[in-house]
Amino acid sequence: MREHPLKLNIILAAVAGAACLALSLGGALAPGAIMPRFDLVMMLSISLIALTIDAYWGPRRPRPWFWTAALGTAVFTLLPWCAGVAGGVAPGVLGLSGGTVFTVTAVLYAAAMERIATGPKAPLAPAGTALMMFLAGQCLSGLL
Repeated sequence: MREHPLKLNIILAAVAGAACLALSLGGALAPGAIMPRFDLVMMLSISLIALTIDAYWGPRRPRPWFWTAALGTAVFTLLPWCAGVAGGVAPGVLGLSGGTVFTVTAVLYAAAMERIATGPKAPLAPAGTALMMFLAGQCLSGLL
């Protein structure tokens, strides 16, 4: 699994599935609670969590960007729709926007990690990069 070329997409599916499960169970067990919306900021945070897990899990390899984008779109289309957390957003719009957010985030995160390649000197660099990208992506709130 450490050397699989689509490891990032498998991690993304697991993280998105866990987030959709948590939102679905939270809505079912506490119907009066205010749950976060599945919007672009939530997609960005799911993508960054998957990218950070991937960065800590194993060595960096060249990615098949076409398949990364296509499978990211499929994950953000099917999982929220099947879990019922999409709200009033159409699955196609949710999938295209999620795939775009994931692909752009993956490209920017890979470029940042290549740029700051610190090795074992700074073990918190992947998490810090993800945090800064999340804070920069807060401008996406309310767009979907």
